[in-house]
Amino acid sequence: MKTSITIPDDVYERTKKLSGNFSLVVTKALQEYIRIQAVEKAKTSFGKWKGREKDSISIVNEMRSDRGRNYAERSR
Repeated sequence: MKTSITIPDDVYERTKKLSGNFSLVVTKALQEYIRIQAVEKAKTSFGKWKGREKDSISIVNEMRSDRGRNYAERSR
């Protein structure tokens, strides 16, 4: 996919000298950024289940069950 970005000239020039493939460097940098953000998101979710009366397995199993769901109403 082609896109336009604005970066400082010196960053572009240094990157081109080091790699020769600016797009590859940007792609790798963005992939690393996405990986880091995913890890940070996971870290912030730790402990969210703390203080609940039920354990997380029971809650997830309850959400997965069909008990209490009215599928007939959803089709209207």
